[in-house]
Amino acid sequence: MHFRINKTIMKKYNVIICATILLSLLTSCGNKNQFTVNGNVDLPELEGQQLYMLNVSNAGATGTCSDGEGPVDSVVVANGKFSFRGTVEEPWMAAIGGPNLPYFLYVVVEPGNIVIVNDSIGGTPLNDKYFAFKHSLELSDVEEGMEEWLPLYYAATNAQERADAERVLDSLEALGNARMLEANWKLYNENKDNLLGVMAMEDIVQVGEFTYNELDSIVRTASPNVANSKQVQARLSQLRAIDATSAGKHYTDIQGMDGKLSDLIDGKLALVDFYASWCGPCRAEIKDHLVPLWKKYQKKGLVIVGLNVWERGDAAARKAAHEKVMADLGITYPQLVDSTRTATDTYGVNGIPQIMLIGPDGTILARDLRGAAIEEAIVKALGK
Repeated sequence: MHFRINKTIMKKYNVIICATILLSLLTSCGNKNQFTVNGNVDLPELEGQQLYMLNVSNAGATGTCSDGEGPVDSVVVANGKFSFRGTVEEPWMAAIGGPNLPYFLYVVVEPGNIVIVNDSIGGTPLNDKYFAFKHSLELSDVEEGMEEWLPLYYAATNAQERADAERVLDSLEALGNARMLEANWKLYNENKDNLLGVMAMEDIVQVGEFTYNELDSIVRTASPNVANSKQVQARLSQLRAIDATSAGKHYTDIQGMDGKLSDLIDGKLALVDFYASWCGPCRAEIKDHLVPLWKKYQKKGLVIVGLNVWERGDAAARKAAHEKVMADLGITYPQLVDSTRTATDTYGVNGIPQIMLIGPDGTILARDLRGAAIEEAIVKALGK
């Protein structure tokens, strides 16, 4: 299990909204690019609340990321009703909700009368397809499993309990990812040349396991809108970085606040751990494996380097967090704090901990090491 910066498949917004179509002279008499979204809100707590329409066009088909253009319109819920209207040149994805409210509804903004009834969305071609897709994606059992096992993972009192909980969580994540991929591939194949196809591919590239060449081949044959998606291009760049720093390749040096990675590992068998102080799985790996392995193999030629990344706040806050985690976990092996915040980009890392083993000649021997596999790789390298 990793903590991911970009996306989590479990972020869901459950909404109970009912709507009716309100035909007006404006929508019926001339502007073919006019859209309307009208609704009756069946939730008393929303009465009098401000609702915003946000552009989340980079959200993917599951609507789990909102790095689009931000709010584009707002209305107040009055007598249980709300209404958005405007013009649209090209379809885009919108989230409707309030800044202090957990209710978000995702709709495709396109010409026509967008209809939302209870938990259904429709009235326009892309919204009809999008609703069918959302209802084909069943993840409730995965969500329930995550809610049950995440507390057990964090409450674990020893390495075995953590490992057992992590195995269950990993299997749940794999099940959810498999369902998402199946649904999104179907959506993509049916909508390669429209917004839904772009959104589906944005989810596919985040959830799917690809090599750089595999994804590059898909992108080369995709429509321009899909190929030029920021998320698709970012994933392609990440896979390019992973390929360049995969097992068998020479490691790429990293500049830290107090020196370079090469200053600490050149000529040595080195275990490099990308981690952050706030990352639960990172702390568990350090406590259960890295600190004991340092004590066990330090005199046998192994160096462990903790590469602190993704700390929050300014330089002073990052330094304080780093010093605290070292004290809390009893870390005594060498440390490097990423000074440019580019270390993870260099290695294509989007989830931590990322633990890799590098040989004395600078060759990366293994990546993505976790748990017992860390010591197995060390023993194998020392035995050569």
